[in-house]
Amino acid sequence: MRRTGRHRHDCGGVGPARAHRPRLPRTGRPGGCRGHRRRRARGRARAPHQLRPVVRFPQVRHPGRLVAVVAGVALVIAVFGSTCSAPERATLPPPDPTATTQPAETTTSVDHSRTVLQAVAGQTTTSLAEFGDAILSGDVTGPSGPVPGAIVRIERLVGDAVQVREVRTGDDGTWVLEGLPGGRIRVRAFAPPTLAMLEPEVFFLTESQPRELRLVVREHQGILVLSDVTPPAPTVGDTVSLAVRVVEKVVGDDGVARTRPLPGQPVQVRSAGWELVDAPSATDSDGVAVFTYRCEQTASVTATAVVPAGAEERTFPLEVPSCAPRPTTTTTTTTEPDGVTPPSGPTTTEDD
Repeated sequence: MRRTGRHRHDCGGVGPARAHRPRLPRTGRPGGCRGHRRRRARGRARAPHQLRPVVRFPQVRHPGRLVAVVAGVALVIAVFGSTCSAPERATLPPPDPTATTQPAETTTSVDHSRTVLQAVAGQTTTSLAEFGDAILSGDVTGPSGPVPGAIVRIERLVGDAVQVREVRTGDDGTWVLEGLPGGRIRVRAFAPPTLAMLEPEVFFLTESQPRELRLVVREHQGILVLSDVTPPAPTVGDTVSLAVRVVEKVVGDDGVARTRPLPGQPVQVRSAGWELVDAPSATDSDGVAVFTYRCEQTASVTATAVVPAGAEERTFPLEVPSCAPRPTTTTTTTTEPDGVTPPSGPTTTEDD
């Protein structure tokens, strides 16, 4: 049977009966208007955007509980609101235009096994033993006997290195050196400025056996005259330069015998066979005096240097060459018959 004009639950629906019956209140039994709408909502499909979460709050009848619930909800909103709030954006400082960018450091090890190292100029040094158990002793004698106060220099040779020790002789000319390491030793004695050894003593020293040396020094003092002639083989009519060098023999503080020039030293040359052209009176700053001669005839020549020494004169014979005869040139001419051209040939020069 078709129903017309009224619904099963009269909630003010649309129909003819709505005009004849009064509207019922919306509150009442559970099966009234609200229940009817809920059942209709369950059977009706809604779009996704129409779905909203249903928040139900408990019904609070006591005023104190209502205040507590409201305070708890406010606390939760405050906590979650501060936690979920958007973080503040950090602001970076502007870049410094004067700053420089440094390369990042790396800890990767480098393989240098194939790197070729260049040679470096220098000298390799080794530590040498300064003391040992060897003992050296002896005496120093000169032209007049024992030499007191003489210096004995002991040099220990280790490759290119040299260890030097020095001792002085006593009044009797004796000396001793203890605590010397063994090895190759070189010893020489001297007494500046006049006495020195011509050759040092060189030997191998062992620490187990003491060694005694007898050192002899010789006199090295006085004046020495050296000469040089230019040209070395003069002929008759040539000009000859005779350079005379006057030096003094001395022994240095290092024990080495050497010569030193005597500037301003008066010197003369007495010659036979040469004619004197020019003669200085004394040596120059290098201790040299140059005499000029001329060869006049073929003959032997002798020359002697005379050096004043206080009230006396010291003479030094000089080695000079003799004057050789001048060579002659002979030209040979061959006469040919008329109309014949003589052959060309070299000119022959013969010495008489």
